[in-house]
Amino acid sequence: MLVILKRNFKSHAILRAIIYVIFGIIIAINPAGFFNFIGYVLAGYLTLIGLINILEDFKSRKDSGHWGLGLFSGIFLLVLALVVLLFANTIASVLPILLGLSIISNGAFQLVLGLNTKSVAWIIYSVILVIGGALLLFNPFASLLILLQVFGYTLIAMGILEVIGYFMFKSQLKK
Repeated sequence: MLVILKRNFKSHAILRAIIYVIFGIIIAINPAGFFNFIGYVLAGYLTLIGLINILEDFKSRKDSGHWGLGLFSGIFLLVLALVVLLFANTIASVLPILLGLSIISNGAFQLVLGLNTKSVAWIIYSVILVIGGALLLFNPFASLLILLQVFGYTLIAMGILEVIGYFMFKSQLKK
């Protein structure tokens, strides 16, 4: 299981970084426009990840002869993308809470990496992510557009640091 997590982290790191930076720039430049299209963006992201999971499971099935969790998770993400499209307005209203939770979870994952590698800079980055996510989570509606801009800049930083982390931890992920 740990080997699969390491492989998925490594294989998706650059894709995550590109997505973070592109969406971060879009959000930072035009937060109001992004807010209007958040349902489509989220559905597109879920669709992309779902399709990637399904394709990876097809490749894995050729090697092992068995279906894995990738097929199930891919189908689940595709169905979730459809639900997001149908309920985009409702989802947009809880956007700050969702953003806060996603940043907190990413920060927690990055913290585990930082603690395992004993990287003080990575630990500080992780703590900043968790604090930023907590601010979004516990003060969700104070100023949505400002929060979206902060989120955009955070995504840009996360994308850049994702690439740095990929190359920093590349040798450790091969083990």
